[in-house]
Amino acid sequence: MKIRKWTGIFLALSLLMTMPVFASDDLEALIKAGDHRKLEMYYAEEAKTLKAKADKWEVLAEYYEKFPDEYSGGSENVHKHIENVRAMADDYRKAMHEARDLALRHHSLIRKGP
Repeated sequence: MKIRKWTGIFLALSLLMTMPVFASDDLEALIKAGDHRKLEMYYAEEAKTLKAKADKWEVLAEYYEKFPDEYSGGSENVHKHIENVRAMADDYRKAMHEARDLALRHHSLIRKGP
């Protein structure tokens, strides 16, 4: 039981650590330079990363729906846990759509110019 708890904690921490913490400096430089082509590529890549994360959380929710006994928090809490996992997937999906929108905006600015 403790292994599952620590596995969950490890997954959550690894998710946080894989976020592009140092990318903000590069992003600020791209914004200041007005490099819309690179900004489009940055946000498109960010959207792909966010989609992958959303898909992982959705798969985890489906897994707990199929195998509720695998959840170590007790059967009475598994449905709340599934809701929380789905909420995280939804948050990543929202962020993915925002990143896609930003990529499209920068793409349109490439054509029009500044």
